[in-house]
This record gives sequence, structure tokens and C-alpha cells, in this order.
Amino acid sequence: MAGWERRAWIPRTGRRRLTFMHWRDDMEYLAFRGARAALCALPYGGAECVLRELARLVGPGLGLRSRVVADQLRSVYADLSDARRAAMLRAVYDHLGRTVAEILCAEPARLAASVRVDPGWDELDQAVALGRGVVVASAHQGNFELGGRVLAARYDVLDVVKPQRNRAFDRDLTDLRQAHGIDTVPMARAGRAVLAHLRRGGVVTFFIDQDAGARGLRLDFLGRPASTWPGAARFALRAGAPVVPAAMARRPGGHVLRVGRALATQSGPADPAATLKLMGRINAAVEEFVREDPEQWFWVHRRWKGAAEARAVASSGKDEDT
Repeated sequence: MAGWERRAWIPRTGRRRLTFMHWRDDMEYLAFRGARAALCALPYGGAECVLRELARLVGPGLGLRSRVVADQLRSVYADLSDARRAAMLRAVYDHLGRTVAEILCAEPARLAASVRVDPGWDELDQAVALGRGVVVASAHQGNFELGGRVLAARYDVLDVVKPQRNRAFDRDLTDLRQAHGIDTVPMARAGRAVLAHLRRGGVVTFFIDQDAGARGLRLDFLGRPASTWPGAARFALRAGAPVVPAAMARRPGGHVLRVGRALATQSGPADPAATLKLMGRINAAVEEFVREDPEQWFWVHRRWKGAAEARAVASSGKDEDT
């Protein structure tokens, strides 16, 4: 639990003082811990029901990010009726409520047992057997946290993550992942750890479906220009590691981990043209998973906000750091 005595350093003097941000973070975290304890004291079905109703209330009801979801659905699915998009919006929040219930309150072994792998492990097993490591590229689709657990039960997994703003939440999430065998490294300092893990033959997971702003590559996502993190392609090229697209999907009675065809790479410099070409292939494969189960994607994220800032590498020809 986050300590009330936590302090923030003032760089000029070295003295410490309490900050409003830290107090607010602690209050948020204490409220979360209390709510989680109360929910998980219920039978699982009751906890899931409460969280699904809560998701509907704060989303379509109170408007928490619902305008973002509605605007993005309208832009991507302009050909659908208003009623159909409204139904999709409700399904997005319902899925989020069910996913939170599973992550917080479901019995881990039973939840993992509900997952089947489609079409099977062969594609990943063969990629791992090459001995150059494997990059798994995925999206915030289905119960993506559960997907990481399933992978880590079979392979040595390192997950490249974007830390949470609230450090207490971030520690909780990191501890939860580590409890299921998933090591993590922050995106900002992933380089050495990722290359070392790949060279040991491990699996590195990247979620490529979040906005990368000015640091990303301009690639279409669901038919609209978006800024896409190039790390999955750059590291795969540097290590000569194959890339395997994968994503989770919720199905009646459980979940499925969908494993795509491996994208072969050769070890060499991650120059702009090679990075753009491989990242385009990765992006298209992951996008297909989202298209098949759109209500299960993380629409509350502003995916397309950084498109104008993204690098048009194909036209500029410049090699810039990621």
C-alpha cells in the first residue's frame, strides 16, 4: 500500500515535502484497495455483475470517455447506423467491466483454464526454436492481461510497458504480472533489456496499438492515419527475431488466444525503410484481430490524436531515434 509518508524530492535543495499529487494518488489507491476488497468478498458472479453495471454507469451513463469512444467509432464506422454504433459503445463498456472483474476477482487457475489457443502453439514454438528470441506484437484486445499470463506459463516473457501515472497502481500491476511469471521493463529504458532477452531466446511482448505522437511512424490503423510505436519492428530487426502477431478474444464460455503467422526477419540494421516496411506488416496483422472483434478493443484510448505529428519516414528518408 502506498505510504502516507511518501515524499517528493525538490531538486534544488534536496529537501523533501508532501505534494498534492502524492496525496491524491494515495487517496485514489486507498479507495481502489477498499473497493477491490469489497468486490472480491462477493461471489464472483456478483462482483462481475457490479462491475459491468458500474462500467455502463460511468461510461454511457455519466460520460466517462464515452465521447471519445463515440467519436472514434463514428470516424471508423461511418457507414453504420447511429443505433448500431450506440450498441457497440455499450458493448465496449460491458467488456471493460467484465475484464476488470476477471483481473481483480477471478480465481487465476480457473480463468487460465478457460483459454484455448487458436490455431495452437506451433507457430510460436517454431519461432522460439530458432533461438533468436521472438517478438510478440499485440493489441489491448480482449482480456490482454490474461493473454500475457497464458504466454508466460509457457515461455520466458518480458513485457514492454508504459508505466501508470499513479505509482501505487503501477507497483500493484507490476507485482500482479510478476506473480504470473511476467517480467516487465518500462518503454523509456527498454533497449538493453529487450535485446538481452531476445538474445537469450526469450519472448518480448509489445502492444502496438497506442498513440506514439511525434515519436511514432505514420501508418493507417482501422482506415485512419495514426502514430504507431516502431519498437517491435526495430528490435526484431536488430536481433533477427521473428515477429508473431497475437491477440486475445472473449468467446462464449471463455477466451481464445489467437496466434497469427510468424513474420520472418533477418538480423541487420533497423534502418528507416526496413523498420517502416516491417512495422506496416505487423500493424496490418494486429489490426485484423481488432477488426474481427471491435467491441473488445480499448476504444477509450485516443488512438489517432498524434497522427499529424508522426514521422512520414517513407517521404523524409531520415533515420530518427525511436
